[in-house]
This record gives sequence, structure tokens and C-alpha cells, in this order.
Amino acid sequence: MADKGIRITFSDQAVQQALDRLDAASDNRAAAEHAIGAYLVTSTQRRFERETGPDGQPWRGLSPRTANQRIGKKGRRGFDNILRVSRRLEQSIVYAVDGHEIAWGSNVVYAAIQHLGGEIEQPERQQTIYQNYDAKTDTFDPKFRTKRRSNFARDVTVKEHSVTIPGRPYLGIDDADRAAILSIVEEHYRLEGGLQ
Repeated sequence: MADKGIRITFSDQAVQQALDRLDAASDNRAAAEHAIGAYLVTSTQRRFERETGPDGQPWRGLSPRTANQRIGKKGRRGFDNILRVSRRLEQSIVYAVDGHEIAWGSNVVYAAIQHLGGEIEQPERQQTIYQNYDAKTDTFDPKFRTKRRSNFARDVTVKEHSVTIPGRPYLGIDDADRAAILSIVEEHYRLEGGLQ
């Protein structure tokens, strides 16, 4: 996870000083680091529920086209549940501790573009579309259908185009996270340093 993809580094002096103090009092700093990693996973997943970034800003809403595609599908409701229809990205958040470094994120292929935003270039391609043909009126229903629910299939060329994905940051640390991390370290300091 930490050696591929995009890497964003956070360094907080107060947290580092607290971890150094724990290190001096105990040989078991790793337990605190694992507790911090688990907390960061949970905090990130809560951002998906609140649909806000670490800076507290709400994520940009779905486009009307995307929302309309979701209406009527089982468990999906138009503009609701940004980045959470399948919950794959949200549930893929994991952490790892390596040395004294805590990394958390996702190995899902589209994780970076959802976090940072960007343009996706789609090359020209051939695709089969399925529609209903009314022989009496000699017309096609303009709605696309699944293969099973159609009576007519045709191959079309989809022209080269680009899709813009807005950034919806989910990784990061806010002031509440910083306070929680310090609390985790202080609790481990009390336990490991025998200061109960």
C-alpha cells in the first residue's frame, strides 16, 4: 500500500513529541501506532458517511446525469450516498505500520481519482446497445435496456471523450483527529509507563 500510488505525508510535532515520550517510557510503541492506524481507518470511514473532507468542506454533489442513473436501482437514491453506492472504496480503507510510520488508504484502482479529482480520457470504442423496437410504428424506444429486456441490439461507435471527476478528499487529519491521536498516545503512555 505505502510503496505504490500516491503518497501524502502528514507530520505533526505535538503527536511526534508524544510518541517520542512514549518511546522513552516503554518498548511497546507499536501498540499505540496500531491503535492510531485503526482510529484513522474509522475516522476516514465516517467521512464517507458525512460526505465531507478532512477540512470540513462538503463534497461536491453528484451531477444530475449521475443521480438520474441511480434512481430506481435497488438501494440507490439519486443524489444520496456519494462514493457509497457499492461501499467498495469505503470498506477498502486499511492501515499498515512499518517501522514508526503509519500509513492508511486504499488499494482500489479508482481511489486516487476520487480523492484528488481529475480527467479520465475515454478512447473511441465499439459497444452494443439494447433497445426496444416497435414494428407497428417502425420506431425505437430511446431508452437503453438490458439485453434480457430488449428486442433489438445494434453496434454503435462511442466517440472519444473525457469525463471530469471532481475531487472528494477523504484521507487526511483534522483537529478532532489530532486530539484523538494525542489521547490514544497519552492512554498508552499511562498504561505502558505504569502511570495508572
